[in-house]
Amino acid sequence: ALLQSRFGEEADSIIRGLTSRFDSFPVHKMCYYHSSTTAQELRQCIETKEESFVDEFGMTPFHVLFSTAEPSGELLQVLLDKFPSCYVLGW
Repeated sequence: ALLQSRFGEEADSIIRGLTSRFDSFPVHKMCYYHSSTTAQELRQCIETKEESFVDEFGMTPFHVLFSTAEPSGELLQVLLDKFPSCYVLGW
């Protein structure tokens, strides 16, 4: 209701975008739902999925993992092992 009152007809588009934002980014999704993701699952997903690891908001899996209340140190280690430093430093 708040989005509808503030953004009118565009609210539906905003909601669709937010609820489906990880559909094409399985590594991002695993980082967001980190409490149900194992390090091995994330490692395998990184090796087999995604052409791009930067979403339409310019966020990397690191951004997504650290936007959670309690980021997983184990998943962070997987990301650090699998990605070049340019992802961490934002180059």
